[in-house]
Amino acid sequence: MSMTVVSQARADVTDQLLDQLRAKGVLTRGEYSKLKSRHAAEKADMARPYGRHYSKDGVVVVPDDRYLTRLDKGIGFHIPGLVTKEGEVGAIDVKISGDLVFGADETFDRHGSATAPIAGGLVTASPNQPYNSIQAGLLPSAVVLSIATNQMGYDLGFTIGAYTGGNNVSPVGGSNANGPGAPAALGTPGIDLRQVFGTIGTPTFGTVKIGRDLGLFGSDAILNDATLLGLGSPLTTQSPANTSLGRIGIGYVYADWIPQITYTTPDFNGFTASISAMTPLNAVNVGGLVGPLQPYSATLTGQELPMVQGQIKWKGNIAPGAALTVSGDALWQQHKNDTATGSLAAMPLEATTNSWGVDGFGKLDIDGFSFVAYGYYGQGLGTTGFFFNGFDLAGNARKSYGGYAQASYTWDKFTFGASWGVSALQATGFDWTVGAAPTLVHDNESIIGFLRYQLTPWMALQAEFGHTWTINQLGQNLQEDDLWLGTAWFF
Repeated sequence: MSMTVVSQARADVTDQLLDQLRAKGVLTRGEYSKLKSRHAAEKADMARPYGRHYSKDGVVVVPDDRYLTRLDKGIGFHIPGLVTKEGEVGAIDVKISGDLVFGADETFDRHGSATAPIAGGLVTASPNQPYNSIQAGLLPSAVVLSIATNQMGYDLGFTIGAYTGGNNVSPVGGSNANGPGAPAALGTPGIDLRQVFGTIGTPTFGTVKIGRDLGLFGSDAILNDATLLGLGSPLTTQSPANTSLGRIGIGYVYADWIPQITYTTPDFNGFTASISAMTPLNAVNVGGLVGPLQPYSATLTGQELPMVQGQIKWKGNIAPGAALTVSGDALWQQHKNDTATGSLAAMPLEATTNSWGVDGFGKLDIDGFSFVAYGYYGQGLGTTGFFFNGFDLAGNARKSYGGYAQASYTWDKFTFGASWGVSALQATGFDWTVGAAPTLVHDNESIIGFLRYQLTPWMALQAEFGHTWTINQLGQNLQEDDLWLGTAWFF
């Protein structure tokens, strides 16, 4: 037992014990010889350089890598470092984390002054018809595996995450697991492998990440959105898809999960900076057609250069009990009118145009209160998703802007708060000339109140009431109200 509990023991203790037992007559000559021979063989095996044990300066060592210990946080285990023929391998942490966000949503009937659907609008309920669903919230349920170690002085990490909304999805459409909902029997939800990446770095150099992960632009906005644990705006209660909207398109443009190579500096007294080259995305038309064969927006599919995103951030305490986080992001991408890959725009072939955007984020936590403020501005940036309706049909960049404000207070296990947000898109002169402007979205806006109760360390209950409205370029609106009762599990 001592060899199991303690990693080192004197090699001659067993020999001395056998000698004493023989001298006292406890062991016969034959028993003594047999045990001595057996122990000599064990010592020889222990002395092998890469065997189960090894000998160092007369000490028998049981390698620490034979033992597993629990992690301080999460579900997983810690394997201490070991030495192999290939070299030294540092400690290995294997962790499984995940979440479950699910609940009941009641969307009440739509009302408003607009007489036709609004292209790019996020109010989709029908007039005089409420809808109900049991569905995922803004954050899809997930299981995430993370592995971390140190080899040859480099910190290495690997992460892969599988996400699902739990609702049936349609096999038709280009968004896969994020496609339209399909509330019919014999359906199945999608599996969204949105996250897979590796990291390498050192404390002095920083970290390089390669793979698919959340983008930088707008990431702090969505990660600190209180509706991440609830519903926010639902989009399609009548046919729930992978997730709801939260404040996506109603306060920020979705950061998205994008293949990338990202460098992040070491932490300098709370300050970090990141720069990333990412897979470029198409500029797309969302909202259908203005008239026969006339889409609202240009589709631009030619990309010769990567999308570039950057972020600067500072996080720290500004006073006892007061924590502050501030950050700023930037984004740039070039688009080309490449008909060979599906571009559709009234602009010269091979002509290029650019999208860009900047944003700012701040969060203050003090004495149970939490305050969040976020704002963004861009041209060709689009609304809801990157480059959605970002350009008119002639390739002119539309201006995008918006943001949200959020306040909450936590007392014991209760957190209650509210938020307001808006995302706006400005029509161009060309839009008005060709008649696309009147039914094009001008802004999506909402007010949301929420109450959360932390039932256990893993499980919370959340209730929300939200009022969402969409306004077209003429000032006409569509409105809807939603009630959510759900749960959020995290481990």
